[in-house]
Amino acid sequence: MVTDKYANIMTKASRQLPQSSIRQLSAEDIVKTALRSNIAKGAFNVNSPTTGITSNIHVQYNAMDIIMYPLESDLTLIAIGIVDPAAISDIYASVGRQFPTKLKKAVIVDDEEDIRSSIREVLRKRGFDVEVAESGLAAIKSIENAKKQGIEYGMAVLDVRMPGMDGFEVHRRIHEISPNTRIIFITAFEYTQDEIARKVANPKVKMLRKPFTRADLLQLITDETNPTPKE
Repeated sequence: MVTDKYANIMTKASRQLPQSSIRQLSAEDIVKTALRSNIAKGAFNVNSPTTGITSNIHVQYNAMDIIMYPLESDLTLIAIGIVDPAAISDIYASVGRQFPTKLKKAVIVDDEEDIRSSIREVLRKRGFDVEVAESGLAAIKSIENAKKQGIEYGMAVLDVRMPGMDGFEVHRRIHEISPNTRIIFITAFEYTQDEIARKVANPKVKMLRKPFTRADLLQLITDETNPTPKE
């Protein structure tokens, strides 16, 4: 079924097998169950004004799998059944080919693997298709290749200080290739938000100072993916 941001059911289709007590629920109750499961997993309710879109997510409830997938126009696809967990990524890819989705591409550029991994997890839960790069040059090549295919990166998370090309140069190159890509800088050094904005001549860039919490990162990503009208 497909629901809007208020959890109203817009369209639905059903197949009664396999049997499970969740099948005895009304479609409306299934939606409520899916949203509750979504929140319990640590993702975000689409109705919340501060957390943005529902993440693509897979949870289990009463021996049944529930898959939630964000679509355009504040719609969410909710499907239930019995699914091999190894097939989840293929299911997401298949749904993405059939529906216009809010799934965006993001790239994380940092020479520390643990930083890349933690940020990747958060971005994936926010509905991004995430790539990681150990260097600015590798990230730029990915963005250039995507551009040739008509694909745009929605976000880039850049460490300021890296071997070779630093974050400021990577920002400049990304802005030339993909000016709509939103940039988040991460740094453990002396720069403030205003200093970074002036240095790259872009008041829209944002900065997180290491060490940052998961909550800090989530809030900043939410702000960047849900810009205010003046932006």
